[in-house]
Amino acid sequence: MRSFETMNPAAVSVQLLLAACITLFCLEPSLLLISLLCGLSYFVLRNGGGSRGFHLAALGIPALFAVLNPLWNQHGVTVLFFLNDRAYTLEALCYGAVTGVRLAAVLYWFRNFSDLMTSEKLFYLFRFLSPKLALIFTVALRNITLFRVQMHKIQETQRAAGLYREGHLIDDLRGGLRVFSILLTWALENGIITASSMSARGYGSGRRTSCTFYRWTRGDVILLLLSLALSAASLVPIAYGALKREYYPVSVPPHYGAGYFLAVGAYTALALLPLIYAGKEALTWHSLRSEI
Repeated sequence: MRSFETMNPAAVSVQLLLAACITLFCLEPSLLLISLLCGLSYFVLRNGGGSRGFHLAALGIPALFAVLNPLWNQHGVTVLFFLNDRAYTLEALCYGAVTGVRLAAVLYWFRNFSDLMTSEKLFYLFRFLSPKLALIFTVALRNITLFRVQMHKIQETQRAAGLYREGHLIDDLRGGLRVFSILLTWALENGIITASSMSARGYGSGRRTSCTFYRWTRGDVILLLLSLALSAASLVPIAYGALKREYYPVSVPPHYGAGYFLAVGAYTALALLPLIYAGKEALTWHSLRSEI
């Protein structure tokens, strides 16, 4: 049994992007909570207890939106209290919380996507569309970390030379602008060197072969078809308004019929696919070890 991250990048990216996109265009709390829990669970399963800053920021978004949305949005009929003669309504609070949950869920899905889709996998995905576009994606992903490391080196060098002082607003601005100018110059020079190096090696002159070729297997096809089928089963009821919920001026829940449960059930299965593959792999390894 192959793990989810070792599946074909095309099948993995389709599942992750569909789970994120359906979340992005839905405001039904039950579906959004399922999306958030599944995205969070898979992220924790892969990364353990790390990334506490990311968890704090992502999980704090719903509370922040719930508190701030009623401050500038006075729609709704259920007034909780008045703040500077502005009505603080329950409907605006609920809408802010739901919007925050949606954003947090999307953040977790795209964080999982960025962790799984390495530069080589992205190159594999975009190589048929445009080799140059694939190169831009891979270089951009590499430069995110590279620029951060280089900026830290520049700051340390500036501090050692006594030119970068902290604790004073003017000095902070001057030091930050100096570091940014040096980093920008370095980035432009590095880009020119990279472009010249790729041109000298004949990049773009012919068909490029990838150093890692991901073959399609039956498991990859099953994952892709499952993702597409479950997404269609979710999107069709959503398109017909099965999950339409009104928040203003009063909260009106959707009709809890067959379409509602079909959409929520299909999306739950779609969002659980990474966890199902991870669970089956763990059970397979446990079974094999027990037979030794």
